[in-house]
Amino acid sequence: MPWLNELALQCRQCVDAGGGSEEIRGLVERALAEQTAVPLQTDIDRIVYRADDLLVVSLAQPAFGNTPIHNHGIWCVIGVAVGREDNAFYERGPAGLVETRRVRLNAGECVALEPDVIHKIRNPDPAQSQVLHIYGGDLLGASRSMWSPHTAEESPLDQAQFAAWCEELTDLASKPMEATLAW
Repeated sequence: MPWLNELALQCRQCVDAGGGSEEIRGLVERALAEQTAVPLQTDIDRIVYRADDLLVVSLAQPAFGNTPIHNHGIWCVIGVAVGREDNAFYERGPAGLVETRRVRLNAGECVALEPDVIHKIRNPDPAQSQVLHIYGGDLLGASRSMWSPHTAEESPLDQAQFAAWCEELTDLASKPMEATLAW
């Protein structure tokens, strides 16, 4: 998709010029506003650009797709190209994580996340969504945490376990009664 390649180039230039999450958010907002038709991708994650200081990924979130709670450790900009994405944000409290707020992003909307953000995401719809995630570093090589959806225990992010929990939570959310309870 040429527009994603162009956005990645603009993000690269922005970071090279000293820009951060707010400047990248502006670029993503503009790119999404200019798109009249975004073809859905069939692969879940498409890496558009990857470097030590920048990662641009296009995510195809399945219907009712859910993630466990996790962090990034680097700033992130999330922009919704198709569908919606819900984010629940957490802070560390004396007895564990405490949910602090929720944000729903609709197609064309963006949010910038600081490096210390802890969150989980979901696609609330019965159709695939497509979301851009731009990170201020190489998320794939970063040291991160995830929280068990069963025990709320923090552990180092293990990609295989994270993917298994995503599948489990997505399956649970696709069942009408459990969908309300799971989120």
